[in-house]
Amino acid sequence: MKFIIYLSFFTLGSWGLAAGFFFPDFRWEMFLGMIAPLAVGVCTIIYITSVYTKTPERTTNAMTKAFMVKIIFYGTYFIYIFTFYTFNSVPFVISFVCYFITLHISEALFFKSIF
Repeated sequence: MKFIIYLSFFTLGSWGLAAGFFFPDFRWEMFLGMIAPLAVGVCTIIYITSVYTKTPERTTNAMTKAFMVKIIFYGTYFIYIFTFYTFNSVPFVISFVCYFITLHISEALFFKSIF
């Protein structure tokens, strides 16, 4: 739980810093690029940790299912964002990619520490 709090503070803090000082015109695009990877990352950490503590032998299966759900969610999210939201897409994509990579590396390091 402590890791999730640190991860949330880091993510929201970096978004606030970037959106407040460097790119205030793109704050909502950057927010939308940040919030989906954060929400999915937090849900994944909670889900995999609970599976691992209850039945460690089912962790690989749970990670595979989580990956499939992530693929479907991200695809749906991108379709929704690009279809119904009018904005500058370049800051959104850059923000999404940066947070996606950073949060997935953080998840991998967290899982390595608990496994």
